[in-house]
Amino acid sequence: MVILDYILLGIIILLGILGLRRGLIQSVGSIIGIIVGTLVASRFYPLVADWFGGSNLTTLLTFIVIFSITVKLVSILFWLLGKIFKIITILPIISHFDRFLGLILGLVEGLLVLAVILSFLLKYPFNYWIVTQMGASVVAKVLLKIGFVFIPLFPDALKKIKSFM
Repeated sequence: MVILDYILLGIIILLGILGLRRGLIQSVGSIIGIIVGTLVASRFYPLVADWFGGSNLTTLLTFIVIFSITVKLVSILFWLLGKIFKIITILPIISHFDRFLGLILGLVEGLLVLAVILSFLLKYPFNYWIVTQMGASVVAKVLLKIGFVFIPLFPDALKKIKSFM
């Protein structure tokens, strides 16, 4: 395992713990936010990146900013819904079930976020270290396979990802 594997696993675990704390409804909102964020960011990042010069780093940062803002907005909506439904989780069994499902969805969220980011990094590499780490990383290869779901949003990356694996 390379350094990138430990970083990726750490992020997945942290998002799992965050899901445990948030519970089911907010974790569902986060996953929906990731999907909506990917759709919105993939549609608008080329336009916005061109305003800032269009380099690979600028394109990557533009995608991440648009993606993050969209995910946060959707998450806020589901946070409000979670507060409304918090009354139901007063019962201990329901509370534990809510937190356990939140943990599972938090882990899924971590996988999805990293799959999208790694797919995008493969399309717009800006650092040789990241590319070499991705080539040697076991976790990155698994995440890139998950990222194939998002390939229609990044049609140019298909050839690069296939040759990478």
